[in-house]
Amino acid sequence: MTRAALSKGTPANSAASVFGRCGRVVVSGLLLGSLALTFAPGIARADDLDDQQVSLAQQVSASDDEVTAEDQALATAQDALASSRQQLASAQTALASAQSDRDAAAKKDSDAQAGLDAATAALAKANDDLAAAQEAVAAQKKSVGSDARASVQQSTSLVTIGLLISGASTSDLSDRVQWTDQALRAQQTKLDQLNSAQLRFEQAQQRQQAAQAQADRQRAAAAQTLAAKQQAAEAAEKAKQQVDALVTQRNDDEAAAQRALAAAQSKNAQLKAQQQELVQQIQRRNEERAAEAARQAAAAQLAAQQAAAAQKQQADEAAAAATAQAAAASSAAAGRSTPSSTAAVLTDPVPGAPVTSPYGYRINPVRGTSELHDGVDLGGACGAPIYAAGAGTVSQILTPDQSGGYGNRLVIDHGLVNGVYLSTGYNHAESYVVGVGAQVSQGQLIGYVGTTGLSTGCHLHFHVYVNGAPIDPLTWITLS
Repeated sequence: MTRAALSKGTPANSAASVFGRCGRVVVSGLLLGSLALTFAPGIARADDLDDQQVSLAQQVSASDDEVTAEDQALATAQDALASSRQQLASAQTALASAQSDRDAAAKKDSDAQAGLDAATAALAKANDDLAAAQEAVAAQKKSVGSDARASVQQSTSLVTIGLLISGASTSDLSDRVQWTDQALRAQQTKLDQLNSAQLRFEQAQQRQQAAQAQADRQRAAAAQTLAAKQQAAEAAEKAKQQVDALVTQRNDDEAAAQRALAAAQSKNAQLKAQQQELVQQIQRRNEERAAEAARQAAAAQLAAQQAAAAQKQQADEAAAAATAQAAAASSAAAGRSTPSSTAAVLTDPVPGAPVTSPYGYRINPVRGTSELHDGVDLGGACGAPIYAAGAGTVSQILTPDQSGGYGNRLVIDHGLVNGVYLSTGYNHAESYVVGVGAQVSQGQLIGYVGTTGLSTGCHLHFHVYVNGAPIDPLTWITLS
């Protein structure tokens, strides 16, 4: 960027004073004697309002940083809350699935128990049926045995002889033998049927025993599955409770971040309102001082005119008529107003350094936000000398911990210049070689370029304050 060479008033190397020279010795002596009450020793030290303005500017900068940080913290809290809500949705889905699996396993377990109960009842009936069949077979065997013995007895030769002796007919004898054979065959048939029934009941018992064993295995498997599903459901419920607690905490965190941001914004607004009110107070003070200075200047001029008139009168009375005209001309010249003072000129604090960032709104390279760049950056190398842009008094030196981002900071008060109160600020320095209260001359070495505070590289951030408010330094400085 081309270096601007804008200035107000005479060149930097001019021998003219801030307030100019008077046209006549008598008048200038009277004027300076009167003005000394206000401007001595030529550069007035800023009062408490100026100190407050610098302090408030630092507080506002720090408050801006706090608002940015709290805004970022709120965004982080909101992101965390959204993430935890997604986790909660997943946990609720997992819990519903686990509970559904558990309910299905409980149904299967209940069905398995019902099957086992039915198999147990069927086995008990089969056992009862088998026992009854066994008793019937035993009773029938006993009956068949008795019948068999009777048949044997009845079929002996004695019975036959007895029948013959008794005169029984051959037909009777044949009928008796035939009846005995039929009875034996009937008994044997019934016995065979009972044995078949017993065999069927034994087979039914075996089937029911196998069914009960299968039902036992199914019941055990169902119970094991139910236990696992119940455990999974309990784990899912516990996980959901943990995520519920996390969501509650994240909600609290977001609310706290919102409160912190609101507090930071409220504080920031209050500070800026105070800053604006302070600027207005400084303007009113400066107007009052300018008016007082004008009044005193008018009074001094009147006194000078009165003194000149008295001298003229004395000269008129003492001089001859030949010198009266000269005395009158001298009195007229002495009665002219003192010429107005020339404007002060600020010189380059880092000679030859380029302008790397001008005054005005820009994207802050550190914060990444749009804001007013309240000075001009001069890109000098670290260790390059810094010179006072004008004569004045060092009113403030701050460390990086105190300056709110300006790093090592020094302020020089130049007093009333061209009808306004002027001060300059030198920021991000590596170090300074003068202290608070020091009287410095224009071009005097005051420190060295650095990169302290919120800085992206070696440079001098140079401020010019007019009536306590920052302005574009290039309207006051002559760059080399």
